[in-house]
Amino acid sequence: MNQFFTDRPGAIRRIIAIKRDGTETSRATVVGRLKDGREVHGLEQVLLHLRVGRVAYFSCEGSSDHDIVFVS
Repeated sequence: MNQFFTDRPGAIRRIIAIKRDGTETSRATVVGRLKDGREVHGLEQVLLHLRVGRVAYFSCEGSSDHDIVFVS
């Protein structure tokens, strides 16, 4: 498990990179935790909430690794 700390633009770049990688996208599971405690599931939903600044952190679990990205 890898942990990363980044700002909002860095997190958006990371999500878009996951989205562009077609082979990983089909196997990747993305779950975001909003600042109010709710969860959002799926790449598009996490990206939407990330762009408006609601995501505190998200996790991306692929076939070989598990990343947690904390957004400041």
